[in-house]
Amino acid sequence: MLARVSALALLALFALASAHRQQTRSPSHIALGNLGRRTMAGQSVAFACYGGGGDCECPVDNNGDQGVLINVFPGYQCAYAGGACTWDDKTGALKNPNQTNCPSSSPCSTDSGCVCPTDNNGNTGVMIHQFTGYQCAYPSGACTWNSDGSLMNTGQTNCVTQAKCKQAAPDS
Repeated sequence: MLARVSALALLALFALASAHRQQTRSPSHIALGNLGRRTMAGQSVAFACYGGGGDCECPVDNNGDQGVLINVFPGYQCAYAGGACTWDDKTGALKNPNQTNCPSSSPCSTDSGCVCPTDNNGNTGVMIHQFTGYQCAYPSGACTWNSDGSLMNTGQTNCVTQAKCKQAAPDS
């Protein structure tokens, strides 16, 4: 109950802060006061953390709003006692090399798919995410596209149905 009250208080603070900035809205600012307009229709949206280069440009949504990139999904992730590891699902290359418990390579099998390897500390992992694509936030809700550019959360009506990743900058 305390967590729910804390979360509601935090959302209220964000809504108040965004109300003061509403008149200076730029493409990189998403008004948080519009969170109540989401229409997810019971569909889930994947979330991941990825700090790699080669980010995608967000397309203008069906409401004419510019989005802000919030996630790039590089492949698959496994959770371990020493921290999560993220690998490219095509090449097996480690995407978060600063996480020292992660093996540098873990390619997926064409027969059995992606599985979590034993990490460098000897711990077994649990698959927490397998998806390649990207996600953008908009005033009317977040949109998630897969690597082919197809919309994954089709119940979110502000999202364009086809938006293949266009890289804003080369990988760094």
